[in-house]
Amino acid sequence: MQRLTAAILTLGLIAGGSPALADGDAHAHSHDQVQHYEAKPAPNLKIAVENLRTYNQRLEQHLNQEMTVENMEKIHQLSYTLENALQRMDKDLDNIASVLEGMHLASEKRNAQTVEDNAETYLENMNLILGQN
Repeated sequence: MQRLTAAILTLGLIAGGSPALADGDAHAHSHDQVQHYEAKPAPNLKIAVENLRTYNQRLEQHLNQEMTVENMEKIHQLSYTLENALQRMDKDLDNIASVLEGMHLASEKRNAQTVEDNAETYLENMNLILGQN
């Protein structure tokens, strides 16, 4: 935990000294503070997954470049959208787990309609996450 805190503080010090990006989403702060950005919204699971795919690719591209202050600032900027998408997925995974539990319990009671309904909902959401169909 101390290592993570030190790494975050170090990144904050480095990024804090960098010039602000000329980006419409940026919130300007004084030069000694870390730049903060608007996250791309994830109003539903489908968009959260799309944002994760897109922004994970961008992160990989930046990791394949020299780790300059400017590059770290770009990584910092895209991390807001990644965090937002993961928060949405966390919420949706809780709901998906509840649907699966409903399917499980319905199968024990031999309630075919509930099993089918919950299984379809579960598979639809999991296939979206796993990139199937």
